[in-house]
Amino acid sequence: MTLVRLGVTGCVFAGILITGLLTIFTGKAMHAPLAVAHKLLALLCLFFLLRSIGALRAFHAPPALPVALVVFAVAFLAAFATGIVQSVPSSAGLLWLNLHRVSAATAAVACAVAIRFIAAAHS
Repeated sequence: MTLVRLGVTGCVFAGILITGLLTIFTGKAMHAPLAVAHKLLALLCLFFLLRSIGALRAFHAPPALPVALVVFAVAFLAAFATGIVQSVPSSAGLLWLNLHRVSAATAAVACAVAIRFIAAAHS
């Protein structure tokens, strides 16, 4: 059950990245259906992350795993917060967009590192 829960969270996170990239490639910052899907997936991923914290105790992983998870959590919350700011038309700007991109990229890298540690600890 633990791996299923983490796998679902990973799939939802991949959906966030895909809809975010598709939003960039459409050329419109707020393409309505993609933006809504992107925001709903981000909320769902945040919910799953909060629900699966206890599941991570089952893994006997190296000490770098909690560090990767903390970096991922902070970067994810930063991406979430800057995404909210980007949604408000009067406060959207290039600075917030770049902060959103950097925090999302950091979250993606930290997520990949954490998945690597979890896979190594489980096998």
